[in-house]
Amino acid sequence: MECVFGFVGNGFAVVAADTSAVHSILVHKSNEDKIMVLDSHKLIAASGESGDRVQFTEYIQKNVALYQFRNGIPLTTAAAANFTRGELATALRKVHPLAILVAPSLRFCVWFVGLLVSGFPFHMFLNEIPVKFLFNSLLIFVAAMLDAQCTYWSLRFLDLANLVLKFLIRLPMHIFLLANPYFVNILLAGYDKETGPSLYYIDYIATLHKVDKGAFGYGSYFSLSMMDRHYHSGMTVEEAIDLVDKCIMEIRSRLVVAPPNFVIKIVDKDGAREYAWRESVKDAAVASA
Repeated sequence: MECVFGFVGNGFAVVAADTSAVHSILVHKSNEDKIMVLDSHKLIAASGESGDRVQFTEYIQKNVALYQFRNGIPLTTAAAANFTRGELATALRKVHPLAILVAPSLRFCVWFVGLLVSGFPFHMFLNEIPVKFLFNSLLIFVAAMLDAQCTYWSLRFLDLANLVLKFLIRLPMHIFLLANPYFVNILLAGYDKETGPSLYYIDYIATLHKVDKGAFGYGSYFSLSMMDRHYHSGMTVEEAIDLVDKCIMEIRSRLVVAPPNFVIKIVDKDGAREYAWRESVKDAAVASA
């Protein structure tokens, strides 16, 4: 039941996120900070699978730092958002190199098994001269490589059996040879001297939008409605924190399994910093043995 939301005010951007580390029905901790400081003037708030969230945000943070180290200037907020979006899009479409080699072989297997099941008269080839046998075998292999299932024998097998074979043979390739995408949703907030504060919405399928307000998770159903009602572009810091508190109270009172604790961070001309925590439950200290 993750909740991440944020919006842009007058000269600043504020981001809030729940701090619950949850797996299945278990709450592992209630002080997990899901808002990472990318650099001195950028914040990245993420929701999603715990492993993907931590690994991907750290990957983005280190690459933003590497760019600044190599070039002597930091990325703008827009550039960091587009870089983040590009990495999500690449992971979404990335293919393992072995898949390039395995895919034609799997196609040939589908074709060959299809010929066997359809009753292809292989005994006829045994009575022919070897050259013709090799020539016909080569034609079958080329057709399989091209995935051109349009001959008489394949047409007899095109229906349900062909689909089942494709599923059974190609599914392992998709599981073991295709890289999995990151299941991470991101709100990236930053402040630039030229353009001022900005907020970018990036979801797990690499959709990127510059927004004035945004939210992810189950809490977005309530925080978005509160922001629609109370948000305006010229908000002061005090008004923004009051709106954040209203969103948190709405989530706690309306969401069936609401996270108890939230962290609030702000980025403005003075930099990115932690503003406050809103805690209703604190992790108990572990007694030493």
